[in-house]
Amino acid sequence: MDKKFNFQELQAIVATLRGENGCPWDKSQTHESLKLYTLEEAYEVNQAVTDLTKTGDCANLKEELGDLLFQVLLQSQVAEDNGEFAIEDVIDGIARKMIHRHPHVFAGRHYDSVEQQQADWEKLKSQEEGHKQTSLKEEIALVPESSPALIRGQKIAKKAAAAGMFSTEDEDVFKDLLTSVVNLQLGTAGENPEKKFSSDEELSEKLGEVLFALCRFCAKYKVSGEMALLKKLEEFWLPQAGRNAPNGRRYPFWMAPKSFSLIRRIMPAPRRYPFWVAPKPEKSSLIH
Repeated sequence: MDKKFNFQELQAIVATLRGENGCPWDKSQTHESLKLYTLEEAYEVNQAVTDLTKTGDCANLKEELGDLLFQVLLQSQVAEDNGEFAIEDVIDGIARKMIHRHPHVFAGRHYDSVEQQQADWEKLKSQEEGHKQTSLKEEIALVPESSPALIRGQKIAKKAAAAGMFSTEDEDVFKDLLTSVVNLQLGTAGENPEKKFSSDEELSEKLGEVLFALCRFCAKYKVSGEMALLKKLEEFWLPQAGRNAPNGRRYPFWMAPKSFSLIRRIMPAPRRYPFWVAPKPEKSSLIH
């Protein structure tokens, strides 16, 4: 069996690539130039996990995790070359963080429920250096601007709700979501010309209210909007690309030939407005 390289040897390889007689490309990299590669590798890991779920083949996931690990080591080597920190500092930091945030594992603390443990996690997190924010503005500033919009929106919605900016009652969350949808419908397909949107900017603003209301909904019910959308997109586009969907279908359920008659039976007669539209929808708390 061929010799297997260990972590220290991989670290030495990265250092050599950045060394005096190393690779010109690796030597030219900076934190900024590596951002895109790190993001791409993270997405490729996610895709490899999806493929593993479908096929059971873990070889691609193993390779993509290696590519992502290389990015971590390369960023750390750039930092060491700049006199900022080394990979040992990265490892020390994450090890201390995990021990501090898991007192029920490492310090004998007992929790009566998962909810209690999660609440204490947030409290412990706020005590750590770099996480001692005193305002919602500071909390929101910590959410990476480069995050996908749905992920960022859901995190901001969660922080805003925790700060009391929004109600988290079921009725209020649904009311604001439906009201934002109603206002979008009235401004685009409604029959009242006074409620029609006057510009693309206004349409974009109202659509943004719908999407943020969905982020609040996802935060409330602790479901990933990003993953939900990715799953639905996959169900839609796989058949179009000639690939089998996860359940063996070559088309989404709504495209099945036998489904159209069922849809016609269960759907109400066509109307010019969604079933939930009230004649005078109440103004959403999202709309200023």
